[in-house]
Amino acid sequence: MALGACSMEEMSSLREFSRSYAGEYECVEATLGGKDLLKYFRYVILSLNRDGTFTVSARTKTGIEGAKAGSYECDTEKGEILLRAERGGKTYEKRCAYVNGSFAVSHSFNGRELVLKFRVKG
Repeated sequence: MALGACSMEEMSSLREFSRSYAGEYECVEATLGGKDLLKYFRYVILSLNRDGTFTVSARTKTGIEGAKAGSYECDTEKGEILLRAERGGKTYEKRCAYVNGSFAVSHSFNGRELVLKFRVKG
């Protein structure tokens, strides 16, 4: 008898539970150098897909839409999400603390700090 053996059905349920962070997150705060950027957008949504990819999509109040995709990993034991994306042939990684369905991404952009805060959409 093997210790810790699980049936395929139980393994599937464990995988689904471990991906509880997958879903849509709305941007609730966006600042650049302390100035509010969110007032210019109808929405900014980050989708963490079950296949390990993410998409950030946004629409400005003037109707301009854009999206960026990448990959992510989630360490549920440490409570962290690692986002990875490419731009201009360079790979960028951001590690974020994931607490109660919320996380923030911070990045230096043209000498100013860009901060995006997300929470589970709902």
